[in-house]
Amino acid sequence: MYRFDETKNLFIAYAKWRDAVDRTEGNETVFGSNAEISEIARDLREDAEFELRILIQDLKKQNPAAIKEWVELTKQFLNEPGLGVSEEQMQLRKQIARDWKYSRSPLGISVRYPHPSQYWGSGIGVLGPDLDW
Repeated sequence: MYRFDETKNLFIAYAKWRDAVDRTEGNETVFGSNAEISEIARDLREDAEFELRILIQDLKKQNPAAIKEWVELTKQFLNEPGLGVSEEQMQLRKQIARDWKYSRSPLGISVRYPHPSQYWGSGIGVLGPDLDW
């Protein structure tokens, strides 16, 4: 399915981050009975994002083609018209696709991806292309 195993690992790491954000964002309280739960949720989100960033840093040196494949497949998936997708959702998906970037220069590899909250309202499940729940 993917040319590189690392591509699937990137999808999974991003999905973990997105899932953590989707489940916890907006449910935080600083004081009160939920403060401890909010702290745990924040830690889970930060850990998931950190895991993704570490994986990307490692792959920049070891297999940058996997990063490029991840970005390209995600953009392709986001730009595909789907059955039952409203015009509003399609426009949101196209905007999200524009936020995905991969570039290579003499200074190194650069990758940009949207924060998971960008997906809210797009009608896209957590895992993305061929991994959707």
